[in-house]
Amino acid sequence: MIKRTIFTIILTTLILFISCKEKDAKTSNTKEPKLEKQILKDYKPADSIDKKVAIDSVFKIDHYICYTFNDDKSKRIWIGFSKNKETVKLKYEGQKEPLILKHSKEEFIEGGAHPTIINYYDEIYNGKVNGAYKLTHSGIWDYVKYIRGKDKKEFNFTIDHNSNPYGSSPCF
Repeated sequence: MIKRTIFTIILTTLILFISCKEKDAKTSNTKEPKLEKQILKDYKPADSIDKKVAIDSVFKIDHYICYTFNDDKSKRIWIGFSKNKETVKLKYEGQKEPLILKHSKEEFIEGGAHPTIINYYDEIYNGKVNGAYKLTHSGIWDYVKYIRGKDKKEFNFTIDHNSNPYGSSPCF
């Protein structure tokens, strides 16, 4: 009788323990945005391959937008966005590796035909801020302004509506 009671207590404890572990595993995905920000904060391209794999697995790209340079339509960039509409990576055509962008702030401006959403990002290169990006979205229009860190020169880009905007793959 005592053995049966002890067995029942142990079995009940194990079931509770296992069900709590499963619940923790299911709810751990809700903490992903904080994890993204922490990994990005600590990211340095010279770090180990393992860190790069970890970043790629956390920063899932949901869709891409392709932009053309306003002064020369043959020059393009794409930006990959996560499901929560945050920029994940940016790549210039001809560049080997995409750049990581770190979100710094957001503005929301009501009025007009559509609200305007402006997001600001720091460009991270070799573990340091190398420049700044201002992404503006209003209606079906998206714009990018890049301000190069070393000389503050500005480069402006506009969405390329002919290259599958909001598509699941980059334009190049």
